[in-house]
Amino acid sequence: VHRGMNVQDFKFIYWMEYAHRMWGRGLGIIFAVPFTYFLAKGYITRQLGLRLATLFALGGGQGFVGWWMVKSGLE
Repeated sequence: VHRGMNVQDFKFIYWMEYAHRMWGRGLGIIFAVPFTYFLAKGYITRQLGLRLATLFALGGGQGFVGWWMVKSGLE
């Protein structure tokens, strides 16, 4: 516990973490929406689709590990 932390310090950390989460979610949406569209239209080959899906899964996995790390620290 940070005994020397005041409310302003907490607010700064809170908003930085909130912005970081929103940035990650935004990037996920920016990637997923066009990917789904181009995949449905047939513009993406099977090989490229698998590679892009792997990249998307890696990004999602990183988000999951971050969530897991925060959750485990709260117990």
